[in-house]
Amino acid sequence: MLKKLLLLFLCIPLNGWAGSIDSNDTTDLLLGGVGVLLGHELGHLVLSQTKDIEFDGVAIVYSQSVLTPQEKLRVASAGFQVQWLLSELAFDQLQKPSTGRSRDLAAGAILGHLAITAAYLTFLKDDAYGDVTAMAEATGHSRNQIVKFLALPAVLDAWRLWGDPPRWVPHVSRGAKGWGIAWAWNW
Repeated sequence: MLKKLLLLFLCIPLNGWAGSIDSNDTTDLLLGGVGVLLGHELGHLVLSQTKDIEFDGVAIVYSQSVLTPQEKLRVASAGFQVQWLLSELAFDQLQKPSTGRSRDLAAGAILGHLAITAAYLTFLKDDAYGDVTAMAEATGHSRNQIVKFLALPAVLDAWRLWGDPPRWVPHVSRGAKGWGIAWAWNW
């Protein structure tokens, strides 16, 4: 069901962005998406530098680190925290009357946020070294419960980008992201 919903969203024109796509636009969209992916990974990296965490290539090895459940949750969710903040900055940029590269980069950043979340909702959900698994282990919640929460702001953000949502949608999306960040730091 979720996969079908994501595919449907990919077929809807980008109303919030409302730009034509040419070769420059696709480059800027890609740069925005890669920027959010780097931000996601840097979130983990920066926070993990304050803890005793091992790295296996680009992956964080939580199982061999001595972390409290609270620390593990904070490091595992740091990528989502950063991508949520970056996506809100990108939505703010889309609200401005500017045109050109900044709007394309912002749309790419939002698409990157949606793609990262879609990956964690599907094939990365059960990855033994993934963020969802680490968050589930830290909190005692199931992976399914974790991805349901992660899906909420992503679905609302897709609606914000691709549709013409009611005025409450951005507020609920921001609220869910803010609650997720506060939960990670106060759990």
